[in-house]
Amino acid sequence: MLDAQDAVELRALQARAYGRAGALSDAEAARLGELEAARTSESESQAAKDPRSEHVDIAPSADPSVASVPATAASAAARFAGADTAAPSGQGTGSDADSQGESLATALRRHWRLALVITVGVAVIGVAAGWLLFSDRGAAPVQLTAEQQEWQRTIVASGDFDSGSLRAMAEEEGVVISFATKNGGADVCLVLASADATAPACTTREQATIQGVNATLTKAVDASQSYDIQAQMFLTPDGRPAVIARSYITSPQSTSMFASQAEAEAAAALAEKTGLDSRSIMVAGYDDDVPIWTGIDMSTQRYCLVYDGSMPDPPMVCDDSLMLADADRTLVLEVTGVEDGEITRYEYRFSYGQQYLTVTKGSGADDAAGE
Repeated sequence: MLDAQDAVELRALQARAYGRAGALSDAEAARLGELEAARTSESESQAAKDPRSEHVDIAPSADPSVASVPATAASAAARFAGADTAAPSGQGTGSDADSQGESLATALRRHWRLALVITVGVAVIGVAAGWLLFSDRGAAPVQLTAEQQEWQRTIVASGDFDSGSLRAMAEEEGVVISFATKNGGADVCLVLASADATAPACTTREQATIQGVNATLTKAVDASQSYDIQAQMFLTPDGRPAVIARSYITSPQSTSMFASQAEAEAAAALAEKTGLDSRSIMVAGYDDDVPIWTGIDMSTQRYCLVYDGSMPDPPMVCDDSLMLADADRTLVLEVTGVEDGEITRYEYRFSYGQQYLTVTKGSGADDAAGE
């Protein structure tokens, strides 16, 4: 039986013998063998006395490259693995290190392949999502009412255009603006249609690409006013039609054009309040949603600038119409805000060539007035 001193000596010799750089002299190796033999004899005697002990046979390795290890050395190595002087985790024998290195390399290759597959998958999904979100899939189809669809059927039935070529492109104030072809596609057409009229305009593809196609249709609003719907179509380099449309309220008694029915009605009301000639009234510009008007006073023939016009006595300023003969004239109107007392300066410059309105607010209006 090993005493405490022998046990300490055994552990020290094992550490030196089985360490990574272990080396023993002949005397130390002989002493290690004696101590291990004594330890083995002690274990065998204890196992013989204990009836519950089971003998476990260790099958020899099937791999001839693996050398057999004596039981004493194996048990010593197992005990030594848990000792404080054991090598750090992950530092085994050469064969164990090679095996672990191969396993690590295999795992890295698998992870690299998986990462590559995931990256490619995410890229494909991103490209597909971008195409769905931002790709040009053509203009959205125009939603036509049942009445407008009937107009289209009437145009198709006329036989004036190639079969199946009529396609609605836009709608402006209830007027349907369509594209069609004639003469087997040699000519392209811009077709405007309403309940009462159809206005087609056709030209060759070459001219449509260079100069475009223009068409106008007049739609009655009431006895004194009408909508003028104007459309222009160009062909893109790849042959697709592109349409621009605009509309104005006009009157036989006036040369003015208004953007909407509400604007035309406001102009008529302004003529009654201010005595301006209704034929001369037009919108010079807007300050937010407030219109700034111009017109000629019927009694004095002076040119006037009017703010808003919705109140009974709107702010306005007039100039001598005789001065219109000058090359460049300006009308200036200053309005004080009711809520904040801020001064806004409206400067309308007009000449034979062009007219434009400048709006200056706050301190800038005072500076402009001082100049």
